[in-house]
Amino acid sequence: MKYESLNDQGIALIKKDQLNDAKFFFEKAIELKPDFADALNNLGFVQHKLGKLDQAVRLYKKVVAIDSNYALESENKILSVIYFFSQGSIQEALDTLSILVEKNPKDPLLYNMLGGCFASIGQTDLAIENYQKALEFEPEYAIPKHMLNSLMGHTSKEPPKEYVKNLFDDYAYRFNDSLVNNLQYNLPFIIKDLILRSNSEKSEYKNVIDLGCGTGLAGKSLRDISSHLTGIDISENMISEAEKLDIYDNLIVGDIVETLSSSQEKFDLLVALDVLIYIGDALLTFQAVRECCKPDSLFAFSVEIQEESGYSLLKSARYAHSDKYIMEQTSGIFDLVDSQTVRLRKEGDNWINGKVYVFRAI
Repeated sequence: MKYESLNDQGIALIKKDQLNDAKFFFEKAIELKPDFADALNNLGFVQHKLGKLDQAVRLYKKVVAIDSNYALESENKILSVIYFFSQGSIQEALDTLSILVEKNPKDPLLYNMLGGCFASIGQTDLAIENYQKALEFEPEYAIPKHMLNSLMGHTSKEPPKEYVKNLFDDYAYRFNDSLVNNLQYNLPFIIKDLILRSNSEKSEYKNVIDLGCGTGLAGKSLRDISSHLTGIDISENMISEAEKLDIYDNLIVGDIVETLSSSQEKFDLLVALDVLIYIGDALLTFQAVRECCKPDSLFAFSVEIQEESGYSLLKSARYAHSDKYIMEQTSGIFDLVDSQTVRLRKEGDNWINGKVYVFRAI
C-alpha cells in the first residue's frame, strides 16, 4: 500500500534526524488514509520533537480514538504529561504520572518529571523526594542532580547542557507569548537603548552576534543596527522558530563557548540576553566572547542580580550574580562603558530584578 510506504519513508527519515522531511511523508500517508494510526502516532512523535506539543497531543488523542492500545505506550503518556505541564495543568500531569509510575516503578524519567511538577507548585519536599528517587535508579542523571542542587541551596558552576537544551526545546513554540505577554518582558528594547547610548556616534554595527538568540526577540531589536546579524542557540527548536522571522543572516545550533572558541570570526557587537542566568561561573564565557571581539567591540548582556558576592543557584534553577563578581570576571579583558538596574520579567506578582551591562573590549 502506498500509504504504508510513505510511513516507512518517514520512519527512515526520523532515524536520520530529518524531522521536517519525515513530517511531510507522514502527512502524505494520512492524506491517503486519515485513520492510519501508525502514521498519526509517528507524526505526533515528530511534532513533539519539533516543540509543537499542542499539535502532538491532538494527534495522540486521534490515535487512541482509533486504537486504544496506543494509550499504553509510555511515549504517548509522557507526551501528555509534558503538554499538561506546559499548560499549567499540573494535577492532570500528576494523575498521568501516577499511572505511569504504577506500571514502571523504576523509571528515573518519571520521578524526574514528578519532581518538576511538585517543584512548580511549591511542594518542595515532594519535589526533593522524587528527584532523589530518580537518582536512586540512575545516579548520574544530570537533570535531577541540578534540580536538587537548586532546591537544597547547593550552587554548581553550570547546569547540564541537556537540562538547558531540553528546557528550551520544549518551551520554544510558546516562548514569545510567555515572555512578552505573561512575563512583561522588554529587555531587548532596554539593551538596544543602552548600546546606542554607549556609543552615540555609531548607529550601525557591521558584524553582530546574538548569543542565546532563542526565538529572535533580541534579534528583532538588533536588526536595524546590524549590517550582518548572526544568532546562536543550543536549542534546535528555538533556532527553528527564529528562522521563521527571517531577520538573521546566519543561524547556528550550538553551545556558545564551544562555538565561539572554534570560530575565526570577529564581531563588532556581541549581545547575550538571559544567557548568564543559565551559567554560574561566567569566566569561560567572557573569555570566549573576548576572543571573538575586534578592537573596541561592545559586549552587552544581562544578569539576575544579587547582593551577596559571587553567584548563586536559585530555587528557580537559574543563577544570580553580584555586581562585584561581574566586575572581577571581566577585569583585564573588558572595560565597563555603562550599566543599568532593570526589572527583567514578572513572575506571579513579583518582578525579578536584574542588571544590564555594556562593556568594551580592551
